[in-house]
Amino acid sequence: MKKYVLFLVILFPSFQIFGGSTLPVPVNLQKAYENGTRSMDGRPGPAYWQNHSDYKIEVRFEPATRTIDGHEKIVYYNESPDSLDRLVIRLYQDIFKKGNARDWAASPEDLHDGVKIRLLKIDGQEIVVDENPDVRRYGTNMRIRLQRKIAPKSSALLEVDWQLTISKKSNIRMGTYDSTSFHIAYWYPQIAVYDDLEGWDTFNYTGGQEFYNDFCNYDVKITVPKNFVVWATGRLQNVDEVLQKKFVKRYKKALSADEVIHVITEEDLQQGHITADNVWNTFIYKAQHVPDFAFSTSDHYLWDLTSAKVAENRERVLIGAAYKKESEDFYEVAEVAKKAILFFSNEMPAYPFPYPSLTVFNGSGGMEFPMMVNDGSARERSGMVHVTSHEIAHTYFPFMMGTNERKYAWMDEGWATMLPFEFQAREAKGYDPIRRTITRYLRIAGSEYDVPMIYPATIYGGQGRFSYRNASYNRPGIAYYLLEEYLGRERFLKAMHEYIERWKGKHPMPFDFFFTFNDVLKEDLSWFFKPWFFEFGYPDLALQKVDEDEDNLLLKVVKKGKLPVPVKLIILYQDSSKAYLERSMAVWKTHLKEIEISVKKEKPVLEIWLGDEHVPDLFEKDNKLKIEE
Repeated sequence: MKKYVLFLVILFPSFQIFGGSTLPVPVNLQKAYENGTRSMDGRPGPAYWQNHSDYKIEVRFEPATRTIDGHEKIVYYNESPDSLDRLVIRLYQDIFKKGNARDWAASPEDLHDGVKIRLLKIDGQEIVVDENPDVRRYGTNMRIRLQRKIAPKSSALLEVDWQLTISKKSNIRMGTYDSTSFHIAYWYPQIAVYDDLEGWDTFNYTGGQEFYNDFCNYDVKITVPKNFVVWATGRLQNVDEVLQKKFVKRYKKALSADEVIHVITEEDLQQGHITADNVWNTFIYKAQHVPDFAFSTSDHYLWDLTSAKVAENRERVLIGAAYKKESEDFYEVAEVAKKAILFFSNEMPAYPFPYPSLTVFNGSGGMEFPMMVNDGSARERSGMVHVTSHEIAHTYFPFMMGTNERKYAWMDEGWATMLPFEFQAREAKGYDPIRRTITRYLRIAGSEYDVPMIYPATIYGGQGRFSYRNASYNRPGIAYYLLEEYLGRERFLKAMHEYIERWKGKHPMPFDFFFTFNDVLKEDLSWFFKPWFFEFGYPDLALQKVDEDEDNLLLKVVKKGKLPVPVKLIILYQDSSKAYLERSMAVWKTHLKEIEISVKKEKPVLEIWLGDEHVPDLFEKDNKLKIEE
């Protein structure tokens, strides 16, 4: 008996330390708390660190052959307590290397032998890439065993010359949109993340999972032929050198304009003579403390610009759209993008837009990069509003917050789904994004494809597959929406703002989010987090009649499903009028399986309905009661 009691005493504090309320922290993440890089209250720990780099890149892009020739210098700063005996370099375009795995089909003509590394130097020493036992290329990674370790609090200088060809038909998040229009991303050799949780991030890029990058500084020179304009991450540094004077004047006017300025019009394109009169022009962009760099270019795109003031102590955000004249929905994109940025800055999450510029480029699909969005044209205005605001929301998650989207896509896609709900409904009349998301979620809720979000996204398939889409977008988007509804706007934003202040520019993991909300709100939300984020299950309530007298109806709401949702009743009277009763989903926090509700019979009742369009319920057949007189 004494041994049994001692065993319990040992286990109990262990559960408290690594459970943070009642949430189970995986063993591989517990070391972060032991090492002091994370705190159980959700804050970065006293020993928190992260690495970073400075990139200086010069690239020449030849549209006729879709060829990139690049040279870069990278200063990599090791802020970790570890001596690094290797580096991991990402070569994203090796996704098209023959024999490599990918989540989407690729056209045979886009397959190649991999990114060509023509020169690699580390601290001045040239590294032979081919047939070198110290260099191994696998998937989209290149691992380099170092002859001299990178000591803690020191740096290494890398020089890389490389060449690649942009895909012609297989536009996986980027690519060729006509013979002279391109969005170019995942394009430069990039040092992978080395963090306090996993060490080196060695997941291969297969097209499905997206970002996990360090916060870096970029100084990029992009050389393109005459009359090609370049839009990119950061701010254009040499507009006077690359554009004709009238376009420079319009560009500078837009820096302080509330209205949309048409920088390049259809008439301008017909006349030509857009850029400086050089055979080649070099556009210089700089960006500080951002997780990636992308650019777009075309010689026949229209260009709109406007700007917005998002905070008193900040310069205005420059907001633009670059698009082909046939894209009728894009004529409004710059204005919608501005409205979205103001909404995010002032209403939800009510935090100033963190970057100095944003450009929406008319490519295909919907894909986000720091200060750049790659969007296709939409058939309906609601589609344009939805995808524009969704991609801009990614500025906050994962770009400002630095989440690991490769493992926890719900930490950014879920927020990018939920944050613009109100804006989308307001801006696109008749469109209900909440109901749309619930409908998509319920299609697979409770099925074998409905995987808990806490499972790493790398294990349940790539973009477009049932599990990934549901666990990254729909289920978390609804979970965040229900959380905000339960907490109320004021308390929700209080916790959200503290989460942002603690972790912006860093690398939060799921438990940093969970524990921060618990800490700020002084409430253990595990009763909500655990079923929605950690467990299999689905939402399902049922309505039953218990008793009735002259004055009251006694009803029972049964929680058949595992996931908590609010209780909303609609009482339909015989005279066609309605009354509404609500109970917060907090009624389920003590794990009750049913609750009773008394409905006062102020006049004859015809029917009672349980739920509404914004409450997910997998089985609705038991949500209606007809009252017999």
